[in-house]
Amino acid sequence: MPSVRGTRRAWGKVLLEVRRKAGLTSALQGGEEVGGPPTPGAYCRVCAERLFSRFIRWRAVRLEAYLHRAALREPFRIATGTSTESATIIVRLVDGELEGWGEACPSRGVLGESLEDAVESLRRVAGLIGRVDYSGLDRISEFVDSLDATPSVKAALDMALLDLYARSLGRPLWRVIGGYRDRVETDITIGIMEPGEMAERAVRYVEEGFRVLKLKLGEDPERDVERVRAVRDAVGEGVRIRVDANQGWSVADALRVIDRIASYDVELVEQPTRWDDLEGLVEVRAESPLPIALDETVKTPEDALAVVQLGAADIVNIKLMKSRGLLGAIRIAHICEAAGVKNMVGCFGESRIGITAAVHLAQAVRNIEYYDLDSDLLLAEQYISGGAGVERGVRKAPEEPGLGSFQVDWERLTRLI
Repeated sequence: MPSVRGTRRAWGKVLLEVRRKAGLTSALQGGEEVGGPPTPGAYCRVCAERLFSRFIRWRAVRLEAYLHRAALREPFRIATGTSTESATIIVRLVDGELEGWGEACPSRGVLGESLEDAVESLRRVAGLIGRVDYSGLDRISEFVDSLDATPSVKAALDMALLDLYARSLGRPLWRVIGGYRDRVETDITIGIMEPGEMAERAVRYVEEGFRVLKLKLGEDPERDVERVRAVRDAVGEGVRIRVDANQGWSVADALRVIDRIASYDVELVEQPTRWDDLEGLVEVRAESPLPIALDETVKTPEDALAVVQLGAADIVNIKLMKSRGLLGAIRIAHICEAAGVKNMVGCFGESRIGITAAVHLAQAVRNIEYYDLDSDLLLAEQYISGGAGVERGVRKAPEEPGLGSFQVDWERLTRLI
């Protein structure tokens, strides 16, 4: 007599084949539309969906977690400090022959959580994963929202469950949640250095094919102007330059610097002053000749609503760790779009897995028009490859199901769960 596990695996293969032959497509929130009158095939798809959904609810999902620690190519300096390595948690969910990948990148400064906090949080909720129902976007959202977990852990589980869901449909995740564009052009970030050093780095990146540069500023207003001038003189016209002060300026300094760098064809200014100084940010935006983007100020949909109501931003930078995953990010984007505020999608220190999830988001959502997806490119070594690679600044999510496939150097990762 076959075992319960063997029976589950066999039925899983049958249901996946039924779903594939039925041509089941997603007509859920954010998915591609299915139009026209019902057909016999449509009824078959509905039956397959219901059968698959019921089956999913009693399957056991296994959670694995690994510590990913990688040195940066060089110290990365911003207004709030210097980083020399990236330390993240890789999450892998396994359900029969399906697997879902996610990544948690904690940040004490922005999220209020350390790596140790995130590991403890993940261990605390790991037991709840076994019977999770990932058969729809709202079910995934409801589950993740209900967890007593840190922001980055919620983000990792959101990614992994959405990966499982899209793989169960046999479709790339970006097509399931929106399918708006098929590639994005990322910037490449240059940390705070001497003006001449930043100019040299900018030239090198342009020679590698990048056409969008992000300059970290916020240390000293006068030197910041010199940095922008040096980079613009070095790369000439035809290269987009955006700057990020990471809260480093006062309101008065921000207005002085912005007024002076406007002549160097700067695309936008990100987080000029403290994240919680909404009154100051409103003043800067009102008087600035350049578009103002907010990052640290906006972590949740509620934050986005407050910012757009006050008129504090032209652009809101969405990051998966802040928004607790892709579904929270989509909520933020919808709020911003309704208010006429554009979105950027950025990153913390994620490896190729987290970056790939962000590329899927960027390709899915119409209102996301700016892309800062380069943290994996700043690592000294790549222990995880595959997913959304980069060619001359252009990133493209795979056409494979889910997030796509990854190749992992398991010897470089440490098992946590």
